[in-house]
Amino acid sequence: MKKTSLLLAVFLSVGMLAGCGSEPAPTETSAPVATAAPTTQPTTAPPTAPPPPPEPSVIDFKVELPTGFDQTVFQDDLHVFSSPKSPKDPSKVTVEVLPRDESVLKLDAKQMMEHIISSAVAETQPSVSDPSETTVPTETTAPADGKKLPEPLVKELEQTKIDGFDGVFVDYVESQEKYTTHIYRYEVVTSNANYAFSFCDSTDKNDWLEQFKKSAETIDLILDTEGLSLDYSHLTQYTMHSGLHISAEEGLQSHEAPGFTDALANRNVLILTMADDKAANNLTQMTLEDYADLVTRSNQLQPFQKDVYGNLSTSFFSSDETGLEYYNTIFVKESDEDFWVIQMTCLVNDQVRYAREFSLWASSVN
Repeated sequence: MKKTSLLLAVFLSVGMLAGCGSEPAPTETSAPVATAAPTTQPTTAPPTAPPPPPEPSVIDFKVELPTGFDQTVFQDDLHVFSSPKSPKDPSKVTVEVLPRDESVLKLDAKQMMEHIISSAVAETQPSVSDPSETTVPTETTAPADGKKLPEPLVKELEQTKIDGFDGVFVDYVESQEKYTTHIYRYEVVTSNANYAFSFCDSTDKNDWLEQFKKSAETIDLILDTEGLSLDYSHLTQYTMHSGLHISAEEGLQSHEAPGFTDALANRNVLILTMADDKAANNLTQMTLEDYADLVTRSNQLQPFQKDVYGNLSTSFFSSDETGLEYYNTIFVKESDEDFWVIQMTCLVNDQVRYAREFSLWASSVN
């Protein structure tokens, strides 16, 4: 793929982002007319205690996996790390983010397996935001000969603590058509979601189990009060034509981009920026959140949300006339005079490689 092909294709598929500031800012509504004061003396409400501060939320996780396990699926609610010998060795580690549910701490073995199977079925549903996304097969697919697979065998079920949170540990064995998987599963109930870590050993002699036990001891749930460390030491700093600075991977070259303020690209990624002058476009009364909403409505994007580094971002998929499909993340930033739209793009096949990197790069923009 030529260096400029990604650049040109994206202009065709996402050029709509130009001119976000052309939509008029919402006007203020006039204050309601006050009614006459009541003639009776109002009673004084008893003082109320201030509400307790919200519990810290988990925004990310870390876990040390055996050497060679690489991430092959990166989604908000599902992460899959495949063994170094995949697909010959289908062993893997999955991390699912599930709705918060304290009841899992009290389930018996049968109820727990029903809960696990229902969660797995939900994860196989195709994503409406990405028509190219393939589904993750369930672990209980019926064999081709029509014979019923044996029910999962629960060897152990107990409550546990994971990084200070209550959780439940399940040790069970599950049979597939061509192999059997021994699974250590830890489901943690946090203040905002359940995190389920499944260490799945599908080797004949359970070669990974001992290492999986050690991996489980390293699970680190990162709170919004902690944040992620911003390490740019492995990145290259670039100064764009507009004066913006960004740290990103090496090898990016500057390009002219009609309709955009800056463009940096190599054969793998494209970074586009667009400045929206606050004064010229009647945006001076807007907050960054207001502007993000304006970009959403102007371009029919999914709502912006804070990522693990605190950036306001949203993602979407696009394609060009040749059929190549792209993963795009949009970030919004602001300076004293401007709002900035920053778009980062890669091929869909590189989404796992760049999704987290894009957020890190965006956090460096100044």
